[in-house]
Amino acid sequence: ARFGARPSTRLLSDGPSAPGSAPAPRSELASGNYLFGITDEQLKDLSESVRRAVSLENASSAERRKVEVHRAMQHWQMRPGDTGSPAVQIAMLTVRIEYLQRHLEEHHKDKASQRGLRKLLGQRLRLLNYLEKDDREMYRRVCTDLKIGKWKEIAKKEQARAAQA
Repeated sequence: ARFGARPSTRLLSDGPSAPGSAPAPRSELASGNYLFGITDEQLKDLSESVRRAVSLENASSAERRKVEVHRAMQHWQMRPGDTGSPAVQIAMLTVRIEYLQRHLEEHHKDKASQRGLRKLLGQRLRLLNYLEKDDREMYRRVCTDLKIGKWKEIAKKEQARAAQA
């Protein structure tokens, strides 16, 4: 170890997250999803090597993040082409925040990324506060689906309401 280097807190037996090993593909990215919007039906006549080439398992981190942001946008859109509603913006910020958190687990001394993460968290918090004032029902849905903000409190209240009904 280098002089002054922080000792590693991970054990080599931790599995895919151990240093030097390839990260495991995320489950939502590994199940038959392809780059460039290609569907399974379009690939059924092509060879296995072509399928692997356009698979998200072999995509770069930036390409995976783009796909995740696009999926979040599609899920939360109020109408086609909606990229500005608070729910869409919060979902897109959440994807970026999760990416930065994974990056900082490995690169804990990356001060620029830490600052960027703090800025994104502040921006998401401001959007959540706005959404809470403007549309309480959408705020509840966003918090519980994305598991951010006061989602545990909201889930408990909804369970209590359901038990009373």
